[in-house]
Amino acid sequence: MINLFRKRSCLISIGLMACVPAIAQKKPAFSWEAKLPRVDSPGFYRIPVTPALSSKAFRNGAWDVRIFGDSAEVPYVALQSYKTISPGAFKAYPTPVLESHPGKETVIIFEQEPHATIKEFGLRYANTAVPKKVVLTGSPDKIQWYAIRPPFLLDPHSAIPVPGKETILEETITIPASGFKYFKLVIDDSASAPLQINCVGFRSEKQERSLLQEVPGAAVKLLAGKDRRSDRFLITLPQQYPLKELSLSIARPQLYRREASLYILENGKEQPVGSQTLRSDAGGNSFSLDETMQYDSLVMIVENGDSPPLEPEQVKAWQSAWALVAKLEPGNYQMKGGAPGLHSPEYDVTYFSSAYHRQAGRDLLPGDPVPVKGNEAVEASPSFFTTRNWIWAGIILVVGLLAFVVRGMLKDMKKEKN
Repeated sequence: MINLFRKRSCLISIGLMACVPAIAQKKPAFSWEAKLPRVDSPGFYRIPVTPALSSKAFRNGAWDVRIFGDSAEVPYVALQSYKTISPGAFKAYPTPVLESHPGKETVIIFEQEPHATIKEFGLRYANTAVPKKVVLTGSPDKIQWYAIRPPFLLDPHSAIPVPGKETILEETITIPASGFKYFKLVIDDSASAPLQINCVGFRSEKQERSLLQEVPGAAVKLLAGKDRRSDRFLITLPQQYPLKELSLSIARPQLYRREASLYILENGKEQPVGSQTLRSDAGGNSFSLDETMQYDSLVMIVENGDSPPLEPEQVKAWQSAWALVAKLEPGNYQMKGGAPGLHSPEYDVTYFSSAYHRQAGRDLLPGDPVPVKGNEAVEASPSFFTTRNWIWAGIILVVGLLAFVVRGMLKDMKKEKN
């Protein structure tokens, strides 16, 4: 009886498997692609996010784009571009110990300010192409030393020349937040001659501001109203873009001070996104926008009251400047995105953003996004497998199979009783 039950269970399983169609894993159906210039030499490249690219690549508050080479997908780090107002001065730490033991090691002990916490420091040394293995420890008293991070390489390729001192490299070394007073670097010199160490130090806080780039095609026009005490202006863009700011120039009158509100059009309804006092003595009028959203149509309402109506001369749309930094080998590359159901990629290289930023070199300006060939929507003629008929047929088949097996089992049980 048990063997018979097992046989019928296997029959049920086989029947159910036969009724479930095999699902083949399909490649993501990307809706757009943009070609990159051919890469002729290996290195870290910056791919500027143009306004045209941002209109396609920005989705759900993140960059929904992938970079493909001749054979595989390439990870990247998305970095916002900033203009450095002041780079911050490099200040050297006191180094109570700086010793070189030929054929063995170089020992450097540097001291930081008491009760301070550091997450990185800079090591300056003479220009070289020789990597070195380093052990870093910390101590509160220069007696007992404690591990801070695993042994690592000093890599001259990750360093940058010091401005005005082309023969000196500066390499930034990141560490877990540490509050030790003393830090010790032990550089392995057993395989090669020692490095000529210049100093160990840190940079004071640098001052930066985000770079903006103009999105072309913004236009403004007056909407018809009952009177000019309150004007409504429609601001339009050719496509949906992530925006940071709208700037407005007024032709007339020469002197003005008006309250203005900005609304975004969503599903035919106006949703408030900001307000501003427009002033002739402000040197410029602008509205700040939520960068996680995309905009193509906005309404600006200006309260004129008894004053002469404002006549906008020009409106400009601005977005933050971004770049995708990737390590590329010689070959052809293209960017793709817009696949339904595919989320924005999350790469582990984002943990090394600072290294990617320091090593980013030549710009690769992408072409404008174009629809992916072969993904155009085509109306398929109805067939058995494109309707729900096959589902009902499968259900009927499964029910019939179960009825057959149960009927057979009941017969066997009846025979066994007799």
